[in-house]
Amino acid sequence: NMRHTSRSIEILTKLKVVILTSIVLLLVTQVGVKAEPKTYYGVNYYSYTERTDEQDPFMELKTNIPTFILGLRDETAIRSINSSDKISYNVEGSFGNVTYTQWTGAATHTHNYWTVQTEGLYALPYNFYAGVGYRYLKDYLSAGGYGGYDRQNMLLYIPAGYARNNFKLQYNFLVEGSQFSELSQIPGYGDLTNEQNDGFGLELSYTFLDGGSDGGWEIFTKYWNIEDSTTNSSTGSKWIITGMEPLNETFEVGFKRLF
Repeated sequence: NMRHTSRSIEILTKLKVVILTSIVLLLVTQVGVKAEPKTYYGVNYYSYTERTDEQDPFMELKTNIPTFILGLRDETAIRSINSSDKISYNVEGSFGNVTYTQWTGAATHTHNYWTVQTEGLYALPYNFYAGVGYRYLKDYLSAGGYGGYDRQNMLLYIPAGYARNNFKLQYNFLVEGSQFSELSQIPGYGDLTNEQNDGFGLELSYTFLDGGSDGGWEIFTKYWNIEDSTTNSSTGSKWIITGMEPLNETFEVGFKRLF
């Protein structure tokens, strides 16, 4: 219907704006900056939990095998105490396979997911920094068979933190989130979009540099806490439904190899 079409266009517009902003930030880092970009790969353990007042946990996703990570970053500006550089950035993608379980015990299955996360960061005095970040997740719940549907989650946030030498601590202030449930994959239903306006994230990492080289190892953990979403309705060819996305938490812990 027209409401769904309009909302879909709005979501796509926001997505394009954030992607273009990230591209501009990356281009800025190539102009007049002594960049020291590092490519990295790694693995992590990933878990996602939804909680409600009636059922805790309501639903869980947990990795079967370690999630694979690949990324590019330049953190010269935010980690240095005497650099004239002001801009740092990172772009990271991940791909993994998770087991889905829910409180009723039904429909347990495994499926794939992937994420893209990008940040542009501005160095502040005394090794503090702030910037803009964006995280996108695609979750293939439809692999569970009839009644399953894919999900897309988009988070726009402000990262602020402290980085010095090998240590980095970051707090993510959620600006806006959106959960897009592709319910139209179930006959008779229409897609549903819910806004997520309250939440935060935390990131902590420590890097062990190789002696005499630019490479190294990094251990890290990430955490997201997103509150209950707004309630919204969708209209399909047979059914009209009203739903919301419950409070959810995401936890990751792993390591990266920098080179």
